[in-house]
Amino acid sequence: MASGYKWKRLQRAAPLPPNEALIAGVMRHLACDREEALKNIALENNDEVWLNDLYQVVIHRQQGMIHLNIRRVDGYPGRDWRHFQQIKNELVGEEYEAVELYPAESRKADTANKYHLWVINDPSFRFPFGFTERQVCDEESDVPGLRQAPPMQFRKERDGDGRK
Repeated sequence: MASGYKWKRLQRAAPLPPNEALIAGVMRHLACDREEALKNIALENNDEVWLNDLYQVVIHRQQGMIHLNIRRVDGYPGRDWRHFQQIKNELVGEEYEAVELYPAESRKADTANKYHLWVINDPSFRFPFGFTERQVCDEESDVPGLRQAPPMQFRKERDGDGRK
């Protein structure tokens, strides 16, 4: 993203009905009929859809975990780590920890340009790996090895609930 981009808060959204191209693609990919494809596409009853100008996120709550299924709305690959941190903060909370899993090949899911964060549903939980203290640099640098993108900027607009 260009450094002039300003983050827009995610808003709760209604799931979009699947289009014929998606249904046909799932039927080909899974070698199944239309009914089975629609079952695979359908969200579970408790799933939530959130949307902004860049991302669509589906929240699936499981026993002790929250699965954030993230994709760009334009369908292209690519993402910004800070965007994913902001998505996790907005939808789950700042003090929750999440991981992105790079699984064994036998468990790999790679069917579309989607990204998956797995959040432990307990704000006091800490993984037994990672940094133990906050280390953040908000200054831009041209020094090789120390380059940092500018801090995220946020749009100053009101959400439906009156929040900025």
